[in-house]
Amino acid sequence: MSYNRGRGRGGYSNYNNRSGGGQHHQQNVDSYIAANSIPIEIMGWNGASSTECINFISRKCRVIVSNHSVDENTGLLKGYVKTEQQVNELLNWNGVRFAGQSLRFSRATNGLSNQMGGGGGGAHGAASGGTQNTIETMTQFLKSRYQPEIKLLNLANVKQDPGLQSSGFFTSISVSSKFFPALMKIAGDLKLDVVSVDLSGNELADLQTISTMATTFPRLQNLSLQRNNFQRIRVFESWRHKLNFLRELILTENPIMNQTNPTEIQNIKLELMKSFPRLVVLNGEVLRNEQLLNTNLTFPFDSQQAMFFQDDTIRNISTNFIANYLKLWDSNRADLMVLYQNESQFSLQLDTSHPYLLETNNNYSSGTDFGYYMPHSRNLTRVSSSKSRMSKLAIGQEHIFTAFTQIPRSHHDILSKPEHFSMESFSYPALNGVMIIIHGSFDEVAQPDNLDHLNSGPPPSGPRGRYSHHNQNKNKKIPLSKKSFDRSFVVIPGPNGTMIVASDQLLVRPFTNSDAWNQPKSNTIPPQQQVPPVHQTPGTSPVPGVPVPGAPTVADLPVEVKTKLNPIQQELLVKILLETKLNITYGLMLCEQSNWDYQLCSINFKNSAATLPREAFVV
Repeated sequence: MSYNRGRGRGGYSNYNNRSGGGQHHQQNVDSYIAANSIPIEIMGWNGASSTECINFISRKCRVIVSNHSVDENTGLLKGYVKTEQQVNELLNWNGVRFAGQSLRFSRATNGLSNQMGGGGGGAHGAASGGTQNTIETMTQFLKSRYQPEIKLLNLANVKQDPGLQSSGFFTSISVSSKFFPALMKIAGDLKLDVVSVDLSGNELADLQTISTMATTFPRLQNLSLQRNNFQRIRVFESWRHKLNFLRELILTENPIMNQTNPTEIQNIKLELMKSFPRLVVLNGEVLRNEQLLNTNLTFPFDSQQAMFFQDDTIRNISTNFIANYLKLWDSNRADLMVLYQNESQFSLQLDTSHPYLLETNNNYSSGTDFGYYMPHSRNLTRVSSSKSRMSKLAIGQEHIFTAFTQIPRSHHDILSKPEHFSMESFSYPALNGVMIIIHGSFDEVAQPDNLDHLNSGPPPSGPRGRYSHHNQNKNKKIPLSKKSFDRSFVVIPGPNGTMIVASDQLLVRPFTNSDAWNQPKSNTIPPQQQVPPVHQTPGTSPVPGVPVPGAPTVADLPVEVKTKLNPIQQELLVKILLETKLNITYGLMLCEQSNWDYQLCSINFKNSAATLPREAFVV
């Protein structure tokens, strides 16, 4: 926090000098804030950055939240508003959607800050002993509730626990909201090996207070949410693609399960299967064949292939291009500008969560700092406004080179360790070019050449004024580390045999090793268990492009399916059903796992058609 106004005119800068230090100055500023504004707390904001959330609140709710910060212990976003009226206005906006989640506002209390690690003194039992006593109390609670022999963490009816009650953890709604995030942080530090979690009887109406559990236990297999207050199936969307190993879910004795309409019950099951791709059992009912599900979610080849090229010509073009490109990227990015034209495009995006789901013992990804990349990330699941999306897309040589200079300098060890990289390349007929996709890792060796975007800091969340954070990132030093990446190029032929990069997309993520394409597959189905499709006859194969008589039209799709799909998705589903002879269940699964991309649907179907069961096809 800085205070720049009044310098040389008797303002706080002069007072700071007279008082003998910045600490006294900061205390005066904090005291002024506490006396003239009202603290609030925001949950459900972490679908994007804290600054984007504050700006969203300013636009949508017409309330300016100043001096915001994130509590490292609880993950809550804190800030200040000026009046009680603004507090009430924010409370009326509870549930507003932001970055795929629902925001929840509450007025902060001092007891809460003290209780979850705020330091000295307070009215509550845990707070009176300070942060250390709070951590010890929660640690002992976790150890008493953990059953290592079955890897179960029993968090049922936590509010009735005598030890927690006597420590004052549930004296108010605000205090209670911070309990689970703090508990998950401690559980993560303890490195508990958890396969099952029981959260029954905790008065939960949504996932916001327990959202961090998906990060703490990403490989969770069994979860009980029995005897809570879940009323809408949409609350589980915030966990979509996060608990990818969840096998069994219990939702009995929740309002959501009181449905009597068979269509609504089926919709609930479909939505849960979309959110949790490996969900097999719901409330004791088997939803789908687990063996077939594991088959469909397993890589379809006997062993992973690190490289794929459509033909020898494309192999030569791709390998030569990548070898020379990465060499210049690491040594002198300015020399790469000859490959880009006025219409060329470059974008960068971050995926900071996905590798945690694949590798729980990833020592490199823990604590990775993406500060250099965050201002430029064009991750469309996090950046929602059209203006922001366009501002993060670099078009033309000048803008692309500027973007290159704002990314840390790196080293790709592709020549000495090619086995650490994987590549796919194939023709791109739309532009008479070649699509080249490379996966691997790199070492950051130096900070970006251009730090202007960091030194200027993010724009203030409200009007410029006394407590502006505009310079909070000035001279910020971010630790360098090893990271993984995926980079996609669309390369087209230029004049005189040259090559032009039409599109360049760089995805940066926490480091993971190359086991994905270097280790042999361990759970391949034996050949004798593979069943050919029921409609396949000698001399024929169920390849896309061949219509099948009698398959449904859009009008024939079940209502429960049509209501979940937009018109374009409905047309694509029907097209896939016509061309593959798959039934609706497997057709939907193919489309969803191919991200509703027709070409990818075709490729995935060709790769897995021979392993699909008979019941996957229409007789």
